[in-house]
Amino acid sequence: MSIKYGISLSALLFMLFSCSQKNQFPEMLSEKVAAENVFLNQPLFPDNSLALIDSVQKNDFGKELNELLVCKQFYENRNEQFDLVKLENLWTNLKGERENFSVESVSNWIEITGFLLEITGKELYAQELENVVYQSHLIFSEAELKQIEKQLIPWIFTKNVDHIHVNLFVNATVKYNHTLKGAVEITQESNFAESGKVQIKFKMEQKRLIELFVRIPEWADGATVVEKGVKYIAIPGSYSQITRKWSTGDFVEITLPVEKIPKQ
Repeated sequence: MSIKYGISLSALLFMLFSCSQKNQFPEMLSEKVAAENVFLNQPLFPDNSLALIDSVQKNDFGKELNELLVCKQFYENRNEQFDLVKLENLWTNLKGERENFSVESVSNWIEITGFLLEITGKELYAQELENVVYQSHLIFSEAELKQIEKQLIPWIFTKNVDHIHVNLFVNATVKYNHTLKGAVEITQESNFAESGKVQIKFKMEQKRLIELFVRIPEWADGATVVEKGVKYIAIPGSYSQITRKWSTGDFVEITLPVEKIPKQ
């Protein structure tokens, strides 16, 4: 009896430890896409970007950002010092300073914000990446915008196997090979900022099952997501999910209330 009890106790302790580890280091819900698999069909920043605003005081915030980067490294190394709640709190405290970031700080901010998007799946982190686009357009030079654009491209779409998340409303295409074989292309066509309209088109070698997650911004009350006449749930501050087998020519239409887009 004592031997059986000992084995049961060991198994229980192992299970508790495994659950604790899993909770401390949550699995990534989606991951950034390699830049070579994402293609911009239109520049992220318009050619007539505003001149650099000299009145904006830009700083590197090196100490604060380094603390965030160290937290990210703790996760990657499965270091027990990793604390997701602490990381999110640090991120929230620094968010208000983003408009004062130097271009190097913006690059680190994108890395941290994208990482939080990967492990939490929260819409607010994708919204912040979008905010980076809006704000950067106002305060950085053309050369600096090119650098920021390069950093943002992997986050336009994120994926987990055949689960595709649309995070930024950008004229872009993601290409990958489906797990059941066959090339897949998913393209966004959008003039989102002007009309609030986004269309997502599919092109693939064979009909394949893909779970599509479309970001519904927290301000987008009244947004609609429609595919073949079917209207899908579109809750602000979340992702609208469409699971089905897609074929070439299929598309999804998203309408966002352009009049509610936050002023930057």
